[in-house]
Amino acid sequence: MDLATSVSRVFQSYDIRGVYPAHLTPELAFRVGRALAAYLRDNERLRSRRVVVGRDLRHGSEELAAAVAHGLLAGGVTPVDAGLISADMVYFATGEYPQDFDGGVMITASHNPPEYNGLKFVVAGAASIDANTGLNRIRDMVIADGGGAPAALPPLELERRELAEAYLAKLFAIAPGPFPRGRIVVDAGNGMAAQVFPRIAERLPCEVVPLHFALDPTFPDRGPNPSVPHSLDKLRAAVRAERALLGIAFDADADRVAMVDEAGQLVAGSLLTGLLAQVMLCRPSAGERRPEPPEEGRCGGAKVLFDLTSGLAVEDCVREAGGTPVIAPVGHSRIKERLRLDGGLFAGEESGHYYFRDFYCCDSGMLAALVALEALAAAGKPLSALADPLRNRYHRAPNENYELPSRDAAVQCARLIDEMFPDAAARRVTRYGPDVRKDYDGWWFSVRPSGTEPRVLRLTAEARDRAAAEARMAELRRPVLAAGGKPLQPH
Repeated sequence: MDLATSVSRVFQSYDIRGVYPAHLTPELAFRVGRALAAYLRDNERLRSRRVVVGRDLRHGSEELAAAVAHGLLAGGVTPVDAGLISADMVYFATGEYPQDFDGGVMITASHNPPEYNGLKFVVAGAASIDANTGLNRIRDMVIADGGGAPAALPPLELERRELAEAYLAKLFAIAPGPFPRGRIVVDAGNGMAAQVFPRIAERLPCEVVPLHFALDPTFPDRGPNPSVPHSLDKLRAAVRAERALLGIAFDADADRVAMVDEAGQLVAGSLLTGLLAQVMLCRPSAGERRPEPPEEGRCGGAKVLFDLTSGLAVEDCVREAGGTPVIAPVGHSRIKERLRLDGGLFAGEESGHYYFRDFYCCDSGMLAALVALEALAAAGKPLSALADPLRNRYHRAPNENYELPSRDAAVQCARLIDEMFPDAAARRVTRYGPDVRKDYDGWWFSVRPSGTEPRVLRLTAEARDRAAAEARMAELRRPVLAAGGKPLQPH
């Protein structure tokens, strides 16, 4: 395989991901670090000439972090080691201390299977570098760079930056409580939440029941992705057995979060987006005086963003709280950028990413968990009492994912589905590149090629009742199967 093909295979729309070390090697990480330094220099973003580097616990994370550090040094930039941290702590470092760091690199493959690893990038101010804002340029630099990594990378003595205390202070400034008393079950999934959440638990009045808190790069207990079917079965059982208020589960780098209510029922991403949005809309931003009691209609129509796969319950919640709902693109880098451009207050994705204006417009699973606890305390009701009325308004067919022969085939299939359903009959049409959502009276659908799995096409449909939702999904499925799409299970 030629260099351009092997490099392009790991560069995705939002970040770098690939099997370690077969596809994502320390040599490539070195070259990426050197290219990142050149990118920052070429775009006049070098001021402190320092980049913070954090990593998760995956196989190869330490080696990849060291290789990136060597590459940054070769490019004239000083790497600063943040150690084993959650992804949102890199966002915190570059957002809170833009004078200290010109950028940040997080070594993680997020929710991908254990054999994967990857790199996420931000610049000062915590703005993401994705395919539209520089990642493709870095890719091209790596391909054009004829020099590889040194044969051996010697150990480095790096400056170390401890972020935990300042990071926790930021979270609790945004979500200061009050929090409910009672028992909660927290499933770390053998990932970075096991490193971070104990520090949060020390400041909560809740009794925290830990589940899967042993750091393990093989993710033996449920895998790194809490969205996989049955991955939350142990959490559900523990919540019921402990008579807990709720259960909280994180992905491997703790930027995504899933929750179940006191009965063990999943609170889907759309529902949680709506519930969190109502909390955020009805209170001041961090640092403002908190009115007592909350001022009527204080939010003043603040914008809340939700991705185009999110259900109609989000819009209902936002409007009921006096906010303005806005459909946004899927993908953490794109929705962050849109949140900044729109001056939005909060954003959520069906996948379990939640973004806060007061947290540099970035996602944080830990902050989302704190705001959910605030919602429980404010309501004085079980989580099911908040979620059930939203669950019963609409029916969502289970999402379906299909692998097509190529990325081009996935994009072409999305276009075909788009053409099947006329724009003229829709009450709203939303397009972001090949990603499409169309809202009709009583139902809506979305179709989009995956941003992280190039050959995968994702289908979503929601309607007023189960039969209508399943019938619409059958319509969407038909051309995909005719094009050779193979059904996939989440991993």
